[in-house]
Amino acid sequence: DATVFFTGEMVYPFMFDEADGFPCLKPMKKAADLLAAKDDWGALYDPDTLRRCSAPTAAAVYYDDMYVVRDFSLEVGKLMGTKVYITNEYQHGGLRDDGARIIDKLMDLNNGNVVDHL
Repeated sequence: DATVFFTGEMVYPFMFDEADGFPCLKPMKKAADLLAAKDDWGALYDPDTLRRCSAPTAAAVYYDDMYVVRDFSLEVGKLMGTKVYITNEYQHGGLRDDGARIIDKLMDLNNGNVVDHL
């Protein structure tokens, strides 16, 4: 079967098994199993807490990001009053590809040197 499943940044149980996965993960198998069995996690994001955020925030949103739904990023940004740099120049790894340029743009946004269109 040549089916390829897009897994993004997910980690699956088989990856901790030496025969099928990544040997370097094997020492973490017990911890991973304990975390996977935990079922009482709280909410990942609390909208009320995000709304109360008083720190100046800026974020890069990659228009065609294959891992992050753009609309979710923008929704969270609106809750926090985040200034957003939306671009299709980069993919998910934009900071790794051109970190200095992106950080400069985000600092400019927070310093009021760029018009925010969000």
